[in-house]
Amino acid sequence: MNNFSLFINKVAAQTYSGSTGGGSVTLQNPLGTNSFIQVINNVLNYLIYISIPILALMILIGGFQILTARDNPEKVNKGKHTITYSVVGFIIILISKGIALIFLKILG
Repeated sequence: MNNFSLFINKVAAQTYSGSTGGGSVTLQNPLGTNSFIQVINNVLNYLIYISIPILALMILIGGFQILTARDNPEKVNKGKHTITYSVVGFIIILISKGIALIFLKILG
């Protein structure tokens, strides 16, 4: 066997015991799951953990924009839009998490 085929056997096999190393190599699953829906669920969990502080920060920024607008209605609307879009984005993330949980329940 050449070196390339030994490399492919080590990568492709769950457990490889060859004659050259004398031991076995076990490859761990880095995702921690075998289901595609579970991977999406894990990614959405991470997005929720990240989006909560971003939501709070964007609400503060929108409030600051409204506070410093004085009598300029364009700046007041910009602050309102900042708050509205950040809340809508967070709701979209929550809805996608709910859809992933429904699929996980149906398929799992």
